[in-house]
Amino acid sequence: MHRIDTKTAQKDKFGAGKNGFTRGNPQTGTPATDLDDDYFDMLQEELCSVVEASGASLEKGRHDQLLTALRALLLSRKNPFGDIKSDGTVKTALENLGLGEAAKRNVGTGENQIPDMSSFASLSGESGYQRLPSGRLIVWGRAMVSSSSNTITLIASFDNTNYRVIVSDTGSGCIPYGASPLSGSTFKLTRAGRSYNSDGTLQTISGPSAVNYIAIGN
Repeated sequence: MHRIDTKTAQKDKFGAGKNGFTRGNPQTGTPATDLDDDYFDMLQEELCSVVEASGASLEKGRHDQLLTALRALLLSRKNPFGDIKSDGTVKTALENLGLGEAAKRNVGTGENQIPDMSSFASLSGESGYQRLPSGRLIVWGRAMVSSSSNTITLIASFDNTNYRVIVSDTGSGCIPYGASPLSGSTFKLTRAGRSYNSDGTLQTISGPSAVNYIAIGN
C-alpha cells in the first residue's frame, strides 16, 4: 500500500513523507493532484484482497462486501484464538488475562481437578445422605427395632460392605446395639436383651425401640 506519489501530490500534507491530495488553484498556477494507474491498482487490490480473504467472491452489484468481509474475519472466526495457540503464546495470553490456577483446571474428581455440584449430591431429612468428591458417602437415618436381630435398609447405597455404622438409642435408657454390613444397601442391627435404666437398674427389653444411625464409607 502507498500514499499518492504523483508529481502533483501535495507533499507532506499529513506530516513528513505523508503526501495528500489537492484540488489545485488556477489563480496560483497550482495543479490538482494527478491520479495514476499505480494508485488505483493499489486501492483496488487492497480492498479486493480483504473480501477474497474472507472466502467471498467479488460481486459488482454489491456495495457491502468489505464490511461483510471485515465482520467475517474479525468477529466470526472459524477458529477463535487459534492464532494465539499457533504462535505458542497461550501461557502469555493467560498471564495477561490475570487468570488464577483454578481457571485452568478441568472439572472432575481427580488430581488437580475441580468438582462441580454433582459431586456433592445430597438428601436432607430424618433419613438422608451426603456424597463427597472423594467418593465418601455419609448416610443417616432413624429406624424402629422390633427384635434382637433386624435388617435395616439404607436410603443410599455404598459400593461395597467396607463401611461402618454407629447406632444410638433414642430413649432414656441405655440399650446396647451392634451393627454389621450385609450389603452395600443393608446392615444387620442387633439389640441386646437387657439394658440399664438411668437409675442403674437392669431391665429386660421387649417390644420395639427406636434408634438413630449414621454410616460412613465409600
